[in-house]
Amino acid sequence: MSQSPSPSDSNSPYATQNALKRRIAALEEQNAELQGESRSKNSRGDIYVTAGRAIRRLVSLTDRIEDLVGEHDRRSSLCDEDDQHTEEEEQLYQSFQQLLRWVPCVRNLLNSQSDGYQLNVAFQKLNRGADSARGDDASSLKKTVASWLNESRPTPDPPITSVDKSGRGFYHDTTGELLCPVDFNWVDPRKGYETEPDFQVTAHSWPAFLYSNGKYDRDNPMKGLFKSVLLVRTFKHIFTSPSSAGKIQPDEEELLGYQEPSHKRSRTSGERRTRSNIATILGMRSVQARAIAYSAVQLRFALSSCGAWRIIDDEFDHRQFYIYIIDYFEQPPTSAAKASIDALLVWWNRWNVAQYSVANTSARRRQ
Repeated sequence: MSQSPSPSDSNSPYATQNALKRRIAALEEQNAELQGESRSKNSRGDIYVTAGRAIRRLVSLTDRIEDLVGEHDRRSSLCDEDDQHTEEEEQLYQSFQQLLRWVPCVRNLLNSQSDGYQLNVAFQKLNRGADSARGDDASSLKKTVASWLNESRPTPDPPITSVDKSGRGFYHDTTGELLCPVDFNWVDPRKGYETEPDFQVTAHSWPAFLYSNGKYDRDNPMKGLFKSVLLVRTFKHIFTSPSSAGKIQPDEEELLGYQEPSHKRSRTSGERRTRSNIATILGMRSVQARAIAYSAVQLRFALSSCGAWRIIDDEFDHRQFYIYIIDYFEQPPTSAAKASIDALLVWWNRWNVAQYSVANTSARRRQ
């Protein structure tokens, strides 16, 4: 017995009709905005605003919902499935697939009989939630990363203030060394960043903070890549809890050069298990490549001297940096590279989301 086609199915006869409705509604909304008559209402507690908080963390750093859905609609209207797509179109479509996975209400919206205007209002709320989550994470990490660095050995001189970021970035030796591209050696004046005043810091070179203990091996460029303790702590801060990020494991202490005070160990040993963490709320049961990429962008921004979020900081493009990391994980060029990525994700899962989920499950059983 055949099933009725779903409106979100690209082969469905409903697909083109729904796509046209969404396009017309989008044009009407743009016209209303130009005339100062936007009908959107502020509803921070709305279900779509809440659902949208997953988007920057697990779907896309900057793309708008209407652009992702628009790429889906464009492909739905194509007669030939073998049509060639640009790199940007492929990125949008891959993000659309992630959107359906992590924000299920979008599929429900596309399958619903809602008119185009209602859909666009929902999309705006999702976008608002997405950007709000990114802003909240950046604000929280601004203070937290400064605290981590000030507690490390050797102590930064001068100490890194948690209020004003203008003294961070390449204006401070501690943050400058972490942000320095691995092509240079910050601490060696003969090979250092400062000997090349015209060198532009772009997303095309991996920064030192991505490497374990900030050490780059020219003979083995992949050694220690994405195994930085600061990166892992940033991930934990965002996706498990701030207290879990503050608790250093014994095998991490040597890498970070940091000994956690005993009072912190006892104070946070049980508290973090009493709340649902972001990973659990989002249904993320294993570490995702896009979550690592998002964490890396947030850490890079926290280390920089940039006071307000923007996609491009001087010559450094945060969006391009994010895409490079995603490509590294999701598009390995060889089978050997894929095996290396798989092993890296196993390393991440060993003491991140899976470990935290076990802790939460044990805590619930005791209650």
